[in-house]
Amino acid sequence: MKKLTTSILLSIVALIISGCGGNFPDDEEEIIPELISSEEYKTFWNPSTTLEFDISMSPNAAAFMNDHQSNKDDSYYFDYYVPCTFTYSINGVEETMEEVGIRVKGNWSRNPFLSEGQFDPNSKAHFKLSFGETFDGDEYDTIDDLKEFKKVWSDESERDIRKDRTLFDMEKVDMKWNRNNDETKSKQSYMLKIFRDNGVIAGHTTLADTTLMVEDGYVLEDTYEILEVIDSVLMKRYFDVEHADGDLYKCTYQNAPANFSSSYTVGNQIGIEDNVNYYHPAYDLKTNKKKSASHTNLLNLFAAINDQTSTAEVFKENIEKFIDMDSFLMYEAIAFLWGNFDDFRNNANNYYVYISSIDNIAYFIPYDFDRGLGTGVMGFQNYMTNFSAESTKMQVSGNTWQTCNLFWRTICQSSDSASGHKNVARVEAYRKQYQNNIEMLLNDEVISTASFTSYVNSFPTAYRGNASGAGTDNISFNDYLQLKITAIKTNNPTYNIAV
Repeated sequence: MKKLTTSILLSIVALIISGCGGNFPDDEEEIIPELISSEEYKTFWNPSTTLEFDISMSPNAAAFMNDHQSNKDDSYYFDYYVPCTFTYSINGVEETMEEVGIRVKGNWSRNPFLSEGQFDPNSKAHFKLSFGETFDGDEYDTIDDLKEFKKVWSDESERDIRKDRTLFDMEKVDMKWNRNNDETKSKQSYMLKIFRDNGVIAGHTTLADTTLMVEDGYVLEDTYEILEVIDSVLMKRYFDVEHADGDLYKCTYQNAPANFSSSYTVGNQIGIEDNVNYYHPAYDLKTNKKKSASHTNLLNLFAAINDQTSTAEVFKENIEKFIDMDSFLMYEAIAFLWGNFDDFRNNANNYYVYISSIDNIAYFIPYDFDRGLGTGVMGFQNYMTNFSAESTKMQVSGNTWQTCNLFWRTICQSSDSASGHKNVARVEAYRKQYQNNIEMLLNDEVISTASFTSYVNSFPTAYRGNASGAGTDNISFNDYLQLKITAIKTNNPTYNIAV
């Protein structure tokens, strides 16, 4: 079977929406994702759905998270869940799940969130819900503050049912409060939608009218962003059985920047995160932890990316054996327009790489894009709006040369010997494809104030954001987009931007 090209991914997106199979233009056989999304799943993620989350827990469960999971520098307890009662309502139809696992998630966002034992409206937290937790691991015997949550299963079949429990086939979902004061409440959701709609693998997000409560205590009410977890389940929605058993890596700036440096080794910057022992690799394997412990497929990808000496023609021929370049170039065109200073290109941070089984082709997946579209701090290059689409610099600092060779081979070019990539041959076909993608996204109004406004207003009026809003340290979508377009016309005059 051929690799899943962008055209195939677009067809699969349509298949996910329709729930049925189809034939793809460049492949004779029918390609059906391993997991066909249910109508309930699609309704859950539909922005027009009225979604409510109500979560309650015991005082000790809340205290465990507050006391042990609120300091980003102490990861010992980060993986451990405590039970909560989770009630969700979809268009008025309510369901309750008992003993759902909950824990704090995040990095710099971690902070104490209780005041006098109750949820503090002035100090909130992000959470992860896990629907199949059995609460009978070793930690519930050995950690004093977890012992009361130990569950003894008298019926193994009931334990199996619990372990397999999901929410519309999702094992987990993430919950994030509006930490960046985005008055639209929907910028990240819109960004991920545009990725998905244009052939890039990305999770869904939506909004939920949410209450959090320590049993019989103060009820914290807020609008939370609900995010689909990037995991093996999501890969099954995009790939057929043969290709859905690949290696998934979370790539973040942890013990090193996630920039595919040729100096990185297994057990150092490449590995499997171990929060108990405070090991946080930049490339953290999330699937096939035993089968792929050698990280061979990732190391091969590293080697292909770090070729700095071959001709452009040779590099192009070889890299396409390792990366779906159509998807990557669309990913980077969209990401440039979003202007997230904390992403792959600008800070070697916040993305996933999925290396599909059988053909070992890599796909880049966006993650944590809540700092885009003018949602951030003006000090980062005027909200990331005043530099070239082919910039050679990592914009998180504004003056650091790009450190990942993949960008020099596809987008960047410099004659300055200080760049360290003066003699690296850029593949002009890739640069042109990247340019064409940017032109299409703007000229066809795939990305526009009108489409953004329509998207924001598709959420229920009870809790949707203000499409023209900004917020502290933010600018409006329209103001951001106009600044971005002006920067392209100024810095990239050969780009045909008609809007």
